[in-house]
Amino acid sequence: MDTQGFEALKQLSLLYVEDDAETREELAMMLEPWVGTLHLAADGQAGLDLFKDKRPDLVITDIQMPRMSGLALSAEIRRLALDQPIILISAFNDAEYLFRAIELGIDQYIPKPVNVKRMLAKLAHTAQVQLTLKERERNRILLEQYKHLVDQSAIICKLDNTGLITYVNDKLCDISGFTSSDLIGRDLAVLRHNQLRGEGWDVARAGRKWTGIVRNRSCQGKPYVVESSLVPILNENAEVVEIICLDVDITGIYEDHAKLAAALDSSNFSLLEQRHFLAEYKHALELGACVCVTDARMAIISINRQFERLLGYSALELKGKSLCQIATNISRGDCLDDIAHADSVGNTNRIVRFRGRDGREMQFSVGCVAVHSLSGEIESIILICHDITEFLRLSQDIVETQRELLYMMGDVIESRSEETGQHVKRVAIVSRFLALKAGLDPDMADMIETAAPMHDVGKVGIRDAILNKPGKYEAHEYEEMKHHTLIGQSILGKVNRPLIRLAATIALQHHERWDGTGYPNGLVGEQISIAARIVAIADTLDALFAQRVYKPAWAEPRVLDYFGAQRGLQFDPTLVDLLVTHWDTIRCLRNSHPF
Repeated sequence: MDTQGFEALKQLSLLYVEDDAETREELAMMLEPWVGTLHLAADGQAGLDLFKDKRPDLVITDIQMPRMSGLALSAEIRRLALDQPIILISAFNDAEYLFRAIELGIDQYIPKPVNVKRMLAKLAHTAQVQLTLKERERNRILLEQYKHLVDQSAIICKLDNTGLITYVNDKLCDISGFTSSDLIGRDLAVLRHNQLRGEGWDVARAGRKWTGIVRNRSCQGKPYVVESSLVPILNENAEVVEIICLDVDITGIYEDHAKLAAALDSSNFSLLEQRHFLAEYKHALELGACVCVTDARMAIISINRQFERLLGYSALELKGKSLCQIATNISRGDCLDDIAHADSVGNTNRIVRFRGRDGREMQFSVGCVAVHSLSGEIESIILICHDITEFLRLSQDIVETQRELLYMMGDVIESRSEETGQHVKRVAIVSRFLALKAGLDPDMADMIETAAPMHDVGKVGIRDAILNKPGKYEAHEYEEMKHHTLIGQSILGKVNRPLIRLAATIALQHHERWDGTGYPNGLVGEQISIAARIVAIADTLDALFAQRVYKPAWAEPRVLDYFGAQRGLQFDPTLVDLLVTHWDTIRCLRNSHPF
């Protein structure tokens, strides 16, 4: 375990639930030095009571226990705390338990007998993720407080896209003399003096920010002057759904303007320029807390403290260096393209990989904001960054956990039919290879590889006497065997996740035939999912080469002849051509997982 994992784990509390006293005492003795606080329970009900009382950061539970099983305990904990990290300990020899674990979104599992080193590694990683989530929650609370401070210090009015007022804060009521009930539901024109919404409204309705000097009027008709910013809020379709009006009272300054005009005339342009840049920077800094500023050539001008903390560099070390030295997948052209895009749609975002001083790579969600001169040229670029490294890693861990569970389930199913567990691995790797050669994108090919081991999951519902019959099936036995496709779809179809939905489709359709004579639904040609067509070829290929209870292994020439004969009948002709064209490569892939 690395030092960070150890330190993170020492800050958290752990609930360990195990009904076997010897196992519980032995594992508790190993866990206690590594965690901040350890709570023990001898069954699921006692574990649930402890969870309600102590609210531990992490939960480890056995599955099979008296009074309340580990899965029932996990379901109750999920009801009380949806995001609670739970680790299951089990032999994983029951398909129903595994699918229930997937449905509950279990974070990790550890097979028995427990490998302590692996368990501590999983706990350390989970602890680091938990601390990251807690930090995010603290930041959210701070953000709410900052928003409250802004609400207390600025004059704020919210409008719908027709110009009707939907919210005003106390500062606006104080300066205007209106109450919130006087204003909400009325047109913005009620506040404007000798003008309706003005040109700023048209700019904001077009999706662009507008800033200008506006004369407003109080409920007694007394004028007051504000520097007003109309900021459009866009939805995912770049449509304006709301406009926020942020005002600063400058009545006193405006009244003194005439007296100062002559004195300031000689320096008027420079003051306007400074004010312009200040407004640009202020707007950008309001958008995020982790900031890096570069010039138009992408040379770093400055970074804020949070950027220093995350990357480990000081502002002095980075000043004058090219951003490309620490950002591995971004260029000057990328930023300028993003900025041009932002001019048309109002916002922009990209994922950027940053390399810290210690060599560690982090992934940031980055928005680019251009600071323009009065003449419209780009003077500098502000990058507003949000660290999403841990959240991307957590998402990948969830996918890998599902992948491991599906492979283990495939092994369990194949062992019932007295076939080697290597069968599902060979079917999986050949399926992925054919998917790539068929032109599917790598992400889909990876999903097919992961889902392929579950093609025969429905065999758990077929009697052993039929499943392992050495001779030819009778008609009624064959009909019963065909039901494994429907059983598989029924099992997997209960889980509404993309990977499991794909596995359900493969389980249902992998015995359909290209010519429409297959089962269970007699689908024809491309009515059959491409994933099911691919797995059907990979599964048949491995079955023909394997010795089964009802047949000897086939020689290679006979297997090739069979696929040639079934091209366009049982199998997709294009996929058969790919199989034959890449026969030598596929042979090598299969040999990497021998019988």
